[in-house]
Amino acid sequence: MENSIDARLRKVFCETLHVSPDIYDEELSAGDIPEWDSLGHVTLLQAVEAEFDIAFDAIDAIEIESIGDFLVLVKKYLGDISS
Repeated sequence: MENSIDARLRKVFCETLHVSPDIYDEELSAGDIPEWDSLGHVTLLQAVEAEFDIAFDAIDAIEIESIGDFLVLVKKYLGDISS
């Protein structure tokens, strides 16, 4: 399962924001850690788009508030309803 969407998102999130994988959780939101500020959010969006070869619509990007939101949207953009 190392190539699962969640595993890949975890890797991108931790590497982009320079945080420990221990804090990664679907409920984690931008207000929970200082690294996930407005600049961190934009950087994270770009990194996720690059990792999954997708491009978020502006409205979708603005509405992302948590790791869970990222997971839902990445799956939607990839057409993966089974994960």
